[in-house]
Amino acid sequence: MESFWGSVKLMLFVYALAAAVSLTVAWSIKMIFAGVKMQKARAAARAAALAEPSREPDNGAADRAD
Repeated sequence: MESFWGSVKLMLFVYALAAAVSLTVAWSIKMIFAGVKMQKARAAARAAALAEPSREPDNGAADRAD
C-alpha cells in the first residue's frame, strides 16, 4: 500500500509542476503579445505625428502691429 500512496503523491506533484510550468509559459506568451501590441501602438502614434504638419506657436507675432 505504501508503494501505491507514493505513486499517487508523485502523480500529484508532477501534475502540479506541469500546471505551474504551463501557467508560466502562458503568462510569458501573453506578455510578449502585450509588448508587441504596445510597440505597434507606439509606431502608429509616431507615424501619425510625423504625418501632421508641425504647428509651432508664433507667439502672436502676426497679430501685433508695431
